[in-house]
Order: sequence, then structure tokens, then C-alpha cells
Amino acid sequence: MLSRSRVLLVSLVLPVSVLTACGSGDKPGDSAASSAAASGASSASGSSAAGSASGVADASVKGGFGDKPVVTVADKPAPAQLSQQVITAGSGAAVAQGDTLVANYSGQTWAPKDGKPNVFDSSFDRGSPAAFVIGTGAVIPGWDKTLVGKRLGSRVLLAIPPADGYGSKGQPDAGITGTDTLVFVVDLIAAYKPNASAPGTPVPTLASGFPKVNNVVGKAPAVTSTAGVKAPKKPTATLLVTGTGAKIDPAKTLVLQVVQTDLATAKKTSATWGRAPQTVAARNVLTVASVLNGRNIGSRALILVPPTAAAPASAGQQAQPAAPAQVLIVDVVGQF
Repeated sequence: MLSRSRVLLVSLVLPVSVLTACGSGDKPGDSAASSAAASGASSASGSSAAGSASGVADASVKGGFGDKPVVTVADKPAPAQLSQQVITAGSGAAVAQGDTLVANYSGQTWAPKDGKPNVFDSSFDRGSPAAFVIGTGAVIPGWDKTLVGKRLGSRVLLAIPPADGYGSKGQPDAGITGTDTLVFVVDLIAAYKPNASAPGTPVPTLASGFPKVNNVVGKAPAVTSTAGVKAPKKPTATLLVTGTGAKIDPAKTLVLQVVQTDLATAKKTSATWGRAPQTVAARNVLTVASVLNGRNIGSRALILVPPTAAAPASAGQQAQPAAPAQVLIVDVVGQF
């Protein structure tokens, strides 16, 4: 799963000092199947089927859906046009434009390097699927053009010429030149709609010391008043909705809907609802919202985040400006 600028992708609307997205990179989506309890989310497993008629000539794949693929490319010229082949036909919902797609993938150049397959990126090797918005330009054009409309549970083989990959500049950091055709095997695991939610039961009484909220299950929540609420010295959380899905697994990645509000003014500063849910390592969420420990998918937590001072740039992080105290409302709509 490649963006036009980086091999790996990550984004996060939450304050950087509070939560860190899983994976590495700069933009939306690096990150098995997600919880089927989430409404607005779909998942499926594949079943063997013949490849589509369009095919990818001179390339073959060993391994079934979910297994690390082994791709063999013949010593012949790469296809001049974008090519695709369904190796395993899934029975799940069709992936739609704007969905946040969860997928495993392996990518290599058509041409070998030093006589061996030149695998430049693989979520199979990292042991964790990726999540990214599909069909909107967040990833390379070859993915947007081929994966929208495919059914979840499918394994797809792609041959992507430079015009639908990184263009004439290539991607030097990944060892991709401006003339390299890319070969991908992609397993489509799950997909989440922009307004994905999950079932749960509202907590009858809000704990004291927290803002007032509009708390309707399945709809975007909102802070209605922060009057009298003091900025905490450390993150503090309370439960708003008790989920009914699978138990939250600290070792997995969570799919979240988030509303962020300025504590001092009660003005909403950002939200994922209607745009795309975020994917964050569960351990990072549980660190600031321990109230979610042992809870289920579909749970909603209200988190008070203390103000943070400006931080200079370091070897592993960009400089961060000072940030005022914030209110986060986090819905856990899935995990993978």
C-alpha cells in the first residue's frame, strides 16, 4: 500500500503527545480481520476461484488468502498497461470509494534485483495489516483504480506501470526507479465507512468533573458544555458507552471515530466522523484511556487531555507547538 510520497502511511488527528499511530511514515493508513460487530464495517474470508479474464500475464502467485505470497515473474517485458487478476474471489461486501480499507499486501518490482525478487514493502513481513482510505487519491492510482469494487475476502494480483505508480521520479527510498513496473498481491480483509459505528449501551450517569455531552449510540457525539471543568494534570477518562462486540485486544490496532474539542471554549476542533476513522495501536489508546481496558468493541470513552508545552524537534519526532487542554470522545468501532 503506497502513497505517492512514501512507502508507509500514517495519519492521526489526535494530539501527538497523547496517542501515536501504529506503523511508520507521514500520512493516512499504515497499519486479522476486524470485528464483525461494527456497523459500517465489513469483513470476509476468501475462497479459491479462477483468476479474472483480464489477468496478469507472465506472473504467478503461490499461497492462499492470508498466507505470505510468493510471486514468480517471468523474464519477459512488464505489461504496458495497468493489469489485475483476482487470485481468490471473496464473498464479502464490495469495497466502495471512500472506505477505510484494511488489507495485507506485498509489493515488488517486476524486474529482479541482483537476480532475486525485489520486494520493497510487505505488511506480511511486519505481521500487521495496513489501513488506508481507498479511491480518493490517498494511495497510488493503481490501487485506487483496481481495488474499489472488489469484494472483501479477495486476493488480488496487480501489475502497475509507472504512470499508475510513482511516475517518472520513482521512489528512491524504496528502491523504485521511474521505469519500474510494480507487482502487488493484496488481501482485502475489512472496510469501514466514513461514519462507521458499533453497537453499545449508553452509560446511564456521566461521572462528575467531565464536560456535558450529546451521547447517542451510532451517531457522532458532541460536547455541549465544558463549564466548570478544570484542565487535568494527566489524561483522565470515563466511559460513555459500553460496547457489545469482541473484547478489545491490547496487542491489536483499533479503528476509532474521534471528536476533539477545546476544553476552554467548548468548540470542536476536529472530527473523523464523515471523513475516515483512524487506526491507532490499542496499547497507546489504553494508556490514556484505561477505562477501556477489558471493554468491548463499540465502547465510547470521554478523555480529558492536559495542555502540553511546545517540544523541540528530535531525532524521532518533528517539533510540536504548545497545545491547550482538549476533550476527546473516542468510539472503538473495530480492531485488526
